[in-house]
This record gives sequence, C-alpha cells and structure tokens, in this order.
Amino acid sequence: MSAPEPDTAPERPETELPEAAKDDPARRRHRRRRAARIAHITTTAMVAVLGAIVGILLVPATRVEVGPLTATVHLRPSLQSETVILLPPVGEVRFDTHTAPVQVEMRVQGVDIDLAEQLLYSDDAVAQLSANAPEALTGAAARNAAANAVFAAIGAGLAVGLAFRRPRRALVAGGSAVAVVGASLAVTSVTFRPDALYQPKFEGLLSQATYIADISQSTVVDYASYRDTLAEFVGQVSALYIAADSLPVGLSSEELITVLHISDVHDNPQAFDVVEELDSQFAIDLVIDTGDIVSWGTQFENDLLHPIGRLDVPYVFVSGNHDGQATSATIAAHDNAIVLENEVAEVGGLTIAGIGDPRFAADDDSDAGGWQAGKDAVSASGFQLGDTITAYDEEHPEDPVDIALIHDPTQPDGLLGRTSLVLSGHMHTSSVELDRDGSGTDWLTVGSTGGALASGGVRPVLDGEDPLELTARMLYFDAETQRLVAYDDIVMGGLGLVSVSIERGQMPPEVPELEVPEGAETPEAPIPTEQEVEPGEGLPDEDRVTPTDPISPTPEVSDGGGD
Repeated sequence: MSAPEPDTAPERPETELPEAAKDDPARRRHRRRRAARIAHITTTAMVAVLGAIVGILLVPATRVEVGPLTATVHLRPSLQSETVILLPPVGEVRFDTHTAPVQVEMRVQGVDIDLAEQLLYSDDAVAQLSANAPEALTGAAARNAAANAVFAAIGAGLAVGLAFRRPRRALVAGGSAVAVVGASLAVTSVTFRPDALYQPKFEGLLSQATYIADISQSTVVDYASYRDTLAEFVGQVSALYIAADSLPVGLSSEELITVLHISDVHDNPQAFDVVEELDSQFAIDLVIDTGDIVSWGTQFENDLLHPIGRLDVPYVFVSGNHDGQATSATIAAHDNAIVLENEVAEVGGLTIAGIGDPRFAADDDSDAGGWQAGKDAVSASGFQLGDTITAYDEEHPEDPVDIALIHDPTQPDGLLGRTSLVLSGHMHTSSVELDRDGSGTDWLTVGSTGGALASGGVRPVLDGEDPLELTARMLYFDAETQRLVAYDDIVMGGLGLVSVSIERGQMPPEVPELEVPEGAETPEAPIPTEQEVEPGEGLPDEDRVTPTDPISPTPEVSDGGGD
C-alpha cells in the first residue's frame, strides 16, 4: 500500500515562484533586511579598517640598542613582505624575509663610536653581540607588534563607535582588529627565513657599491648561523659609521657648506649615478670636478655628459689633460654648470678660482707628470692661476679666494702660499697634504670617481689584480669663515667589487699663515705667450701641449672628435 501524498508540495526556489509570490510584501522586507545587513556589515568593516590603519600609522617606532647601534624598529602594514634596514645617509638594504602583509623597518639612528671600535677589534665583543642582538631585535619587534595591536584596536573601536554610536559594535571592531593584526604577525613569525639575509637588495648609494660587507655565504642556514650573520652585519654597519663620526663641536649642518669633490670620471656612467645618489642623500651645496671627465675628447663622449644638467646644485669644472674644448663647452652649456678658465667665481657661498690643464693628449697615460714640456706647461698654468688669485685678493681683501682648482698636483709652486686650499685630481689615488711645504696651503687630491674606467682602469683586472676603486670626497666648510673643517673620503669597489666605506678626517684647529716657500716665487716670465689663458676663454686645443704620443689611438667616431 503506497504512502499518502503530502498535503503540500515542496517549496520551490524563488526563481520558480509565480510572479505574485515574488512580490509578496514579506519576501520584499526579507530581501531589504538582508541587503541592509550586508551593507551594514560592509560599512562597519570599512570604517573599522580605516580606523585601524590610522591607529597603526600613529604607532611610534620602538627604540633598541643593538651592540653599538642605536636603532628604531617599526612594523607597518604593507603589500611588500620584507625587512628593510635604513642606513642614512648611504641608502637602505632590503631582505625578502617573510610572507605576510607586514614590513619590518629598522632605522639606524646613531652609533656609539667607542663601542663600535671595540666590536671591530674584540672577539669577546663580537661573541656578546652574536648572543644578544637577535633577542634585542626580536624584543623590540614584539613590543612594536603589541603597540600595533593596541593602536589598531583603539583606532577601529573609536572609528566604529563615533560613526555608529554602538558600544557593542565598537568592541567587536576593536577585537577583530587585534585578531587580524595578531594573525598577520603570527604569519610573519612563522614564515621568517633567516637565509634571506644572504640575498640583500640595495637602494641609494649602497646600490652602487653592491654591498656594505662581504658576508660569508652558508649552505646550512639555522638559527645559530643567523645570529652570527646578524652580528657580522651589525659590525659592518658600525664600521661604516665609525668613519662618519660627529662633526667638530659647535657646528651643525645648517652652519656648513657641503661640497662634493670628484675627478677623473673617464667616461664611467656609474660615477654620475654615485653623484646623483650622494646629492640626494647628503645636503650637498655644490659639486667640484677637477677634470678628465672624458678620455679622448670625442663628440660621442660629450653626448654622455647630460646627467650634469639633472643635478639640482651648481657643478664647477676645470678641464683635465683628456678634456678638449668641446667637452668644456658641452659642460658649460648646462644651466647649473660653471667652467673656470683662469678666473674667480662665487659659488654656493665660496669664492673659487680655477684653471684648466694646459695639456691635451687623448689617452695620454704617460707618467703622472708627463714629459718635460708637459711639466713646464703645468707649472706655468699654476703660476698664472696664482697671479690671478693674488690680484683678486688684493681687490677683495675682505673676501679672498677660498679654494683653487687645478687638475694636476705635481707642479705646485705657483699656488703654494697664495691660497689656503687647493683641490686637484689626475693621480687616480687620493691624498691629503696639510700645510704643503710649509706654505700654509692645504692640498687635497681625490682619486678617480670613475675608477679610471676608460684610461687604464681595466688594465689591473686584465692582469689579475683588483680594479681601481671609485672615490669621491665630501668637504665641509664653515659657512661663516669659509674654512674647511672636515672631510669624508668615500670609497667604493670598482668593477663589481663588494665594498663601500666612509672615512672621516678633521682639519686641525690651527690655521697656518700663508707664506710662499723659498724657491716658489713667481718667475719673471713664467708663462709662454702662446699659453696665456684669457679669463673665461681657455686655450684652444691646438695651442695646448701634447707631452707624448698617445699610447692608444683616438677611436674612430663618425661625427668627429674634439677640436
């Protein structure tokens, strides 16, 4: 016997209901209530998220001492899951350390120089740092994470409470914010990869040097190796900052004129990258270039000088023995550039005199002074600039020349005792000669900012030796007295070497009197008539001395070379 049929048929989906049933008032009210609930939940969630984000943005960074470093740790919501170590002013290092929408940011605020030096020379200090640094950073990160959760809860709760005037809803929003932040931090902790420390990414000046340290690679990565690597990293950062010790007492950055001295770029485009990075990260007031920016003086090389015009500071240039007239003209065409030819100019608060090299020999890599004709020409140009400085100082006793620029430092007599500071290049190695020959003149020569790339810089690599380093020098002048008070030598590994260093030098407080040394007096006729440089004009290339035949021919270029 079959079961009786049910009195009512199963309820059909709404899509199969008759039109009259779909328009039933009860069903319409149900749909409206459901839509209102969805809109309400969505709006509440959006308000809570915005409030939580505002709260997190207000979280202060957590201060921590990591060996000699004083740093701050800050956790931020981010689509880039990484750890960032900021090393002002030389750039930053990024590590892909975890998988979570969180960025862990550590900013070095300062360095205890005494402790840093102990770290460099004491195995016990390194061992202690290896033991304590991870806990210090982990503790700081945990405290900042807790602050993130609290501020997110307060922000979400306040936003929802003020928007909807419902305390219960505000509490739910605050609790949800804590849960979301906690889950993100838990994922960060669980997915943290210590081996990521071996795969850094660089920005700023550090990107030009590849890395601040040669941290050893390891095939087995565990917590112990992470601790050692972290300690080594802190030690290398400390070494970087030891050089950048404090400026002389009583001077702040507002009371300084900061000058970047470069030289002997020799066609290396990386040098301009370095200049732009230093310009963006240091408060540079002007750039001084003491020549040999190219190697053969061709139009092709001159067309590569456009980065000069991108700088937002003055660019003061004197030509070297590789720079032709066309090169100087190309540089002078930039609005921010000044080419000095036996003349004096006031630039960036300093009075600067300069003269170009009297020689022009494409790719002349003879000995540093050149042959006798070249030596005599360099000596004569030094005396001519010295006479120009003396005449200027007599006309401006209250504002004498602060800096003299010349490319080759090997024939100094014409400038000794006539000005307090001379800057030069040409030698491809840096040197500092204070009170040179008892004249009261300080003479600073900077190495090759381009690693002499197109003028012999590749040769050591071909011979199995290290390439020339890329060097630049930061000079700090007292804005009131225009005296040099300190300088930083910046050295980076050339052609792929992984190193960068900054070494601070401070000038002695005593300022010696200027006095022309015996035997360095101006001769009666120091300058051959054909080599007299009219201020602002310079020597035509055909009147400049060629001390020796080039060791390699000028490259063939279809659109011609320098005049």
